Amino acid sequence: MYATNIGGDAATIDLNKEYSPTLNSKRFLETAEPNKAVIEQFLKLTTEQTAAARAKYKVRQNVSYAKHFKQNVNTLDNQMVDIYYKDKENGMPIFVYIHGGYWQELDRSTSGSFVAPLVEQGFRVVAVDYNLCPTVTLAKLNEQIMHFFEWLYAYARDTEASKISISGHSAGAYLTTLLFSNSLLKLPFAEHTVSFFLISGVFDLRECWNLPSVNPANILSLDLASAEALSPICWKLDTKFIEFAKQIKLRIYVLVAENDSETFKGQSLTFAKKLSEAGLNIEYEIFEGYDHFDIIEQVPVKESVINMYLLKKLV
Repeated sequence: MYATNIGGDAATIDLNKEYSPTLNSKRFLETAEPNKAVIEQFLKLTTEQTAAARAKYKVRQNVSYAKHFKQNVNTLDNQMVDIYYKDKENGMPIFVYIHGGYWQELDRSTSGSFVAPLVEQGFRVVAVDYNLCPTVTLAKLNEQIMHFFEWLYAYARDTEASKISISGHSAGAYLTTLLFSNSLLKLPFAEHTVSFFLISGVFDLRECWNLPSVNPANILSLDLASAEALSPICWKLDTKFIEFAKQIKLRIYVLVAENDSETFKGQSLTFAKKLSEAGLNIEYEIFEGYDHFDIIEQVPVKESVINMYLLKKLV
């Protein structure tokens, strides 16, 4: 499928490629199938990083946030988190990571890249899982993530967290934005939220909801109307949320990789401008040399650019 690049020149672009992050990486070009090599490397490294974190630090695995709401859950339910910490859980700041995968792939077994650098700085890290499409629709998944946020803030209150930071990568960045509404104000302990990190996010579903690269056989259960309704770029920001964010000095970091596609970079910039023009405290950053995947792979690598950036903003 081809379309005109809104806001760019008149050239047409291949949207399936634009929304296929592996096809925009500049790594492994010497291999027969660079796109496959990129994702294989990502899965290998993030799996190893997660296994190392589970071996080195204390971790409470398979903590259900669905049961907090007395939902009827079965053995296949993925509404769970892993909580990593070093010496003690209570009283420590919380960092949340919500994985990507176009709402249909990945899980907590590849979600431990942030653990080592942040636990060593005194954080506890909450790695979030969720039910994947088509087990649920994207709209239903959003509801379940809101249940996660309700669980999170009750947990933060009950364990006396000193502060809360929330991050998401790709589709996980999209899920993170569900709190950019009046819903945040209704949560207990919300005033302890200090920052959001939106990493290589998807914020506009209108041109990708019917792409085979994003939504094969419509497993997200979308149409044009629901894609628009579920797109953060289209949402009207609640004035109460804006005032609350200003009051608590909330910081929102919109981060994207140089070797993300122009569409990914454009969505991040457009969304950052939307938030900034509403009066929110926004920092937009393009990470040179990185792509959609190694911007996560490099997080636990000491003195890597993304590692130093995160620690500077968090510690």
